Parts: sequence; structure tokens; C-alpha cells
Amino acid sequence: MIEQPELTEALREFQIKNDVPGVTAVLFDRNGPLVAAATGLRSIEEPDAALRPDTLFRIYSTAKTLTATLAAALVDSGELGWDEPVAATLPEFRLRRAHQAPAVTLRHLLSHRAGFIPDMVLHEGCSRDRDAVAVAAQVEPPRTPLVGRPGQVYSYSNLGFTVAGHLLERRAGTTFDRLFTERIAEPLGMTRTWHDPSVAMTYPLLQHHRLDAGTVRVIHEPRVAAKHAPSSQCWSTVLDLARVGAAHLAADPADRGLRELRQPQADVRLDVDLHYGLGLYLGPRAGDGIRFGHEGFYEGMWTKLLCCPASGLGLVWADNRGEELREARYQVINDLFMALGGATPNWTRPARSVAVGPPPSGRYERPASGSALRLVSHSVNLDIITDDRTVSTRPVAVDVWAAEATPAARMAPPWRPHAGSDRVSVGAVRDDQTGEVTHVLLNGLPYRRADHRR
Repeated sequence: MIEQPELTEALREFQIKNDVPGVTAVLFDRNGPLVAAATGLRSIEEPDAALRPDTLFRIYSTAKTLTATLAAALVDSGELGWDEPVAATLPEFRLRRAHQAPAVTLRHLLSHRAGFIPDMVLHEGCSRDRDAVAVAAQVEPPRTPLVGRPGQVYSYSNLGFTVAGHLLERRAGTTFDRLFTERIAEPLGMTRTWHDPSVAMTYPLLQHHRLDAGTVRVIHEPRVAAKHAPSSQCWSTVLDLARVGAAHLAADPADRGLRELRQPQADVRLDVDLHYGLGLYLGPRAGDGIRFGHEGFYEGMWTKLLCCPASGLGLVWADNRGEELREARYQVINDLFMALGGATPNWTRPARSVAVGPPPSGRYERPASGSALRLVSHSVNLDIITDDRTVSTRPVAVDVWAAEATPAARMAPPWRPHAGSDRVSVGAVRDDQTGEVTHVLLNGLPYRRADHRR
């Protein structure tokens, strides 16, 4: 086992090399936190504000794992089922295409397959009232463009988790944050995890930092909107998140709740073997198991919860710099797992023998974004063409094409490689009945074929 001085030294080396104000991490097993360390500052504006493992920070999309964990608790208690229609609990639930609303299930919402377009976490003008989750779940789905039918295509959606959060609170008869506290936080001993910013701000907080013209600066922006509580508005500590991770590692094989979260639901269609379960990313393989967890980040803050069942260990990481340091973090995290005797991570896609249809040539659009691309096949290869760029790709797996490796930090969305990959990837999504390509995923972002029947 790595001792605290070794963990501190690894974090300190990362901090100094990458000009990071502060970084903290904890290693855990099925029983909870094992060793925690922190180095640096909560804020460079406060030289005496040392970062500690019990310092609160905004966990952003790692909150999706907490929401899915809460859903699993209600499934285990028999209060709801993964495949029950959302409308059975929320009869007022509507979609922009009204006839598709009855087909949406909790499973669709928590696996990003409800059909909503990818959305941003916006805060301007948003309600901070405790009923904001309920209001957003009712008002936003009918006016949100859809990229596909329920269950058809992976499309990362914060709104889907907002709807899921309201479904849970409606079924339990209490507010989302109170439900989480009663069902998850208190039983696991999570004493510093809050969805309410007015509570979080009473504790010392890790501050966001941005690299501005070569200088690291604190970002003083509130960025709060209560409707995002189930998807990204949550504050926690590495120690508290380790307790959630420990519960996942300890899940009994017969558990129909937590164990279900790590079952593949959606293929992200990358050159690497990355899937999404229910509130969890699945990949890479390591030994006899698959690592699973979630990242959360926004300008000037980055967090990760990672579980490795093969070694029985996990890690939580938090620092106050941006997504541009993603690859450097991955290297430290992998080195830590290797030092613990973990298996080498393997992102290779398993071989498949199913027949493949023709390459997905044609025009594809991302609804409501103004973004479109054209795919042109050259025998087995594909060119991805937009107004300002052409990228040539070759087949790397069944219905997946990828370009040569490109440093992720040099690319901007939608061209920036997805987390876990260093290559621009495009993957085809085919209709189960006809085999025709209905969508493609460019680095995980869905595009609908322009002439496809909806």
C-alpha cells in the first residue's frame, strides 16, 4: 500500500510541474478511505489557505454518480424500477415530440439515451429555489430539441439527470437534496457533501483557477443554479466521495441496484473501449475487471472518482486547474494504480465478428447547434469534413474510424478527442432493424443523418 508521504510526493510533483495551486487525493478500498493527502492552496489569493483532504470542492459531473447511486437505493427498496416509464411517476412529463414521451425510462435518463441534445450547464438567470429541479423537469423537456428516439443514441445530457432527480424526489415525497442526505449521505457517513451552495459556502472551499495570459488567477463567479443539483451542482470532499466509491466496490453480486450501474448501456463509439452505464463511465479494462467512475470539471476545477474492482481499490482526485491538464492527471493516476500492483489498463476494443454495412457517407447535423459535418468514404477510409477542417480517418474497430494520434490539448470541441483517447474518432450508430446508419458520434458528440426519418 502507498503511504501518505509517497502519495503526497506524487501530488506535489504534479502540482509543481503543471503550475497547479492545489491538489488532493485519497485511496480507498471496500471499507472506505485508506490514505489521503493534499498539497498546495485552496486559493492563491490566500497564502495561508492550505488545501486539506476535508476541503470542499464543486464536483461537477461526478454528481451524476451520486444521483445514480441514489436511484439504486430506491430500486433496492422496491420503490421504483429501472425500466418503468418516467410518465408513470411524472404524468405531466412531455417531450418536444409528444408521442415519444411514454417510452422514456429511468434507465434512458441515467445512461444519456433519452434523446435530448447535449446541453451546457448554464447559470445565468437560473432559479436558486429548492423547487427548481421540479420546475426544470416539467418546463425544459418539451422545448428541448431531440437528437433521436429514446434508447437510440448516446447523447450526454444534464437535463436527463434533472428529470431523473425530480422523478426520485416525486417518488420519495421529499426534495432531492434532502432525499440524498437521508438515503446516501447519512448512511455512508458523508458529513461534508451538499447540493445547496448556501450550506457549502459555510465550509472552506477549493477555488477555481484559470490560466490567463500565462498567469494563474482565481475565478470569482458563483455558477449556481439549483436545477443542476442532480447533474453537476454538488460540493463534496475526496474523503466523502471515497465512501461512495467504497460502497460500489463492496456491492454484493446479487445487488440489483449498485451492480446495475456498472452494466454497459451505451457505446460512446470511440477508438478506445469506453461505454456508459448508469451514472458511470466504464473503461478501461484492468485485469479481470473494468475500471468505472466519473469525471467532473468546469473551467478551473477538475475531479475524478475511479473504482478498480480487479484490485479492490479506488481513487478520488481533485485539483483547481482546468481540463487542459487532463492527460497529465491520467498519467499520475495510472502510475499510482500500477504502484499498488494494479493491472495495466487496456483500452483495446474486443474483436467482433458481426457483419458491417457500408461506411456512413453523407451529411450529419447536430440539432439546435448549427453544427454539421459531411462524411466521404474512400474505400474503407472516411474523411470528416466541416467548413473549416478536413480530417482523414481509417477503420480501427467495427463501425469506428479514427485519425492519427493528436495531443488533446491542441484541439477544440468538437474536434478535441474524448477523455481516454488521443485521437479524433467517428463511430456509426445503426438502426437495429434495417442496419442503416442513423447517427454518428464525433468524439462522443451525436450527429443525426440529415435525411433520416425521425
